[in-house]
Amino acid sequence: MSRKRSEIVAQAQSWIGCKEADGSHKKIIDLYNNHKPLARGYRVQVGDAHCATTTSAAYIKAGIAEYTGTECGVGKYVEIAKKKGIWTENDAYTPKVGDACVYDWQDGANYATTDNTGAPDHIGIVTKVGGGTFVVTEGNMNGGKVGKRTMKVNGRYIRGFITPDFDMIAKKLGGT
Repeated sequence: MSRKRSEIVAQAQSWIGCKEADGSHKKIIDLYNNHKPLARGYRVQVGDAHCATTTSAAYIKAGIAEYTGTECGVGKYVEIAKKKGIWTENDAYTPKVGDACVYDWQDGANYATTDNTGAPDHIGIVTKVGGGTFVVTEGNMNGGKVGKRTMKVNGRYIRGFITPDFDMIAKKLGGT
């Protein structure tokens, strides 16, 4: 696993348990808000949904935000990923750690045989992959906390993936 992928995973996992209810998620919001330029010029507030903010903050902390973009809204994040050429429009894609999984909660019952092209609702960082499943660490789960979800490859609710080009990033940053 590349060093940057490892950094992203470690950062996302370090936030597990941070929650809106006790304000412990504020460090994620602050990290995002202190990165310039702010997406659309918007400072995220502590009461805002923060799944895209958490994903952005992990990429910011790893020093790769210029390659992934940053955003506080899931739909806009997908637009940025498409423009950067790092959007994978394939529900059956097997992600790699450090990728971001995007969800659409309105996915149909025929999810295994069709590609979900609905509106994106939620996002998180892939932190573990194996055995036909993957684990996603997400901000704003279950009442505003950072937590984990296990998904099946080609599972229901997958909208697509943001797949940063880590080989290109390593070359530009002078590493491997």
